[in-house]
Amino acid sequence: MSDKKKRSPISIYLSPRAAMVLNQYSMGSGYGSVSRTVEEIILAFDFTYNTIKEALKFLKSQATDSKGELTKAGKAAFFMYIILVLSNTDNAISRLNKAEPLLQK
Repeated sequence: MSDKKKRSPISIYLSPRAAMVLNQYSMGSGYGSVSRTVEEIILAFDFTYNTIKEALKFLKSQATDSKGELTKAGKAAFFMYIILVLSNTDNAISRLNKAEPLLQK
């Protein structure tokens, strides 16, 4: 196995709340491995982060190009873009499921 394909062991310490949330995702997603769940969470976060940054760039460019006002075609494109962003984000997080806590507040 090449060096790039090897897994990297990392030790982390979590707050009690973060540990509880991770446990819920680990149980709900059914990976059988907390490290696999953490990997999926990191990859989903990275995709979501990049998508939001790109969406904000798009919005900023639309506001500066048209002096803050969108045409009807611009509004339609904007809403289609929002739907695309939400759909892609949903795809990125689709493998993660959160188990319901046993005790609800």
